[in-house]
Amino acid sequence: MSTAFRRTRGGGVTASFHQAEVELLRSLVGQLLELVRDDPENKRENEDWAAALGLADDEPVRPTDPVLLRLFPDGYQDDGEAASDFRRFTERGLREAKSATAATVLASLATAEGADPAARRPRDRSKTRVELGPDETDAWLRTLTDLRLALGTRLGVTEGDEAVWAALPEDDPRRHIHDVYDWLGWLQETLVRTLSSGLG
Repeated sequence: MSTAFRRTRGGGVTASFHQAEVELLRSLVGQLLELVRDDPENKRENEDWAAALGLADDEPVRPTDPVLLRLFPDGYQDDGEAASDFRRFTERGLREAKSATAATVLASLATAEGADPAARRPRDRSKTRVELGPDETDAWLRTLTDLRLALGTRLGVTEGDEAVWAALPEDDPRRHIHDVYDWLGWLQETLVRTLSSGLG
């Protein structure tokens, strides 16, 4: 299993992952990136100032996918017009921000020490060591949060339902996905704890 995040001597943050964990993270973050990215068909090569301000005619449509709706929730629950205006002015920026943080995580995995599978010898059990600066650390924290929201929504996780997941048969695919959900939560927790320990 991966090591918990911890501080480096230089004040950064580091963790080590088995190759299978690196591949899992790449897959999950890659899928998240595709999910939150703006539809390329709605992109314009030469956006004018109105589009740059989120005032273009192609207003964001309220997502029907529960995961997207969880990642980009309505700003107002009881006022459809206000919620639409809120989405119009904020969703483009939120999508760009989430895409940027996910891309940063993928880049940090790609450049991590020992990340190249081709350079490994057969039966090499060495780990991939990820070292993060402040911006990368923030990107990891945000992306881990988004991944947990996405998986939790897809699975239908609710507070206090641990016994339900523990009771699932070993061959139930939902159990495996929930294990991944828990692992991401553990990573998130160790990263938050590491960052908190450096505040004093």
